[in-house]
Amino acid sequence: MENSRYFTPGELAKLLGVSKQLLLYYDKNDIFSPEFVDENGYRFYVLSQYFTLQIIISLRKLDVSLKEIKAYLKSKDINLLKEIYRNKQQEYKKQIEELLYLEKTMQQKIAFLNDIQNLPLNQILLEIQEEECLYFSEPISFQKPIKQRMKILANHMLPVFSYESFQEYLMGFHYDSGEFFNENTLTQYNVFITANSKLDYKKPIKFIKEKGLYLCVYCNAQYGVVDNKIKERIRKFIKQNNLSFHGGIYLFPLRNFWSTSKPKEELVKLCLRVEYTD
Repeated sequence: MENSRYFTPGELAKLLGVSKQLLLYYDKNDIFSPEFVDENGYRFYVLSQYFTLQIIISLRKLDVSLKEIKAYLKSKDINLLKEIYRNKQQEYKKQIEELLYLEKTMQQKIAFLNDIQNLPLNQILLEIQEEECLYFSEPISFQKPIKQRMKILANHMLPVFSYESFQEYLMGFHYDSGEFFNENTLTQYNVFITANSKLDYKKPIKFIKEKGLYLCVYCNAQYGVVDNKIKERIRKFIKQNNLSFHGGIYLFPLRNFWSTSKPKEELVKLCLRVEYTD
């Protein structure tokens, strides 16, 4: 044997900056085997195999599967190679779309955080809101131990956390408006999530938040509990402006545990549908 014509595993591996173990792995998996093995078990490769190994390593860097590479090496058919490249091109297009979407989402998150630092706190506003579909949890009783309440909330949120872009969904709390305006009489509430067909709810409790005129207040709400002074201000505003309220109270968290460690800094947007009585 002319040693100058052959490469040992170490020599070939060094030429392409890979390990000898990788060559052994490819050999065991029938992807890339030495040209011959002598009587002592030493493995040797020829020059042409350098180019074959280059193909394998390059395609693996594109995350092409070994199964696809093996099939291609049997024929080196140019159409098969074009198919491999087209498949990767489509993957990259999808990844680019996902990254652009995430980049846009981050822009929105930054803008949102900027906005909540300049909110007109405790001022009562009136605005027209569109109809919105929400996924409600089962009613959560305040009589239940906190651990049981958290289990219901967490189970309702689980489909959101199973979806990779969970932050695009709004989560909030819904209270009966009659109970809400009577001090210390809240008995239960619902957790809601903005509805989306991508969420995997088996039997979602769908609830329609009606289109109409809404009274809105940006206010502090420690752990979702609104101060009685805000409630009293809302009651007076409704009476003074000849309004009547309909439906429940919606609390949309704006600043919560994500952006503060101080409960007194937590902010919500309180929404209540109203109508003029005149």
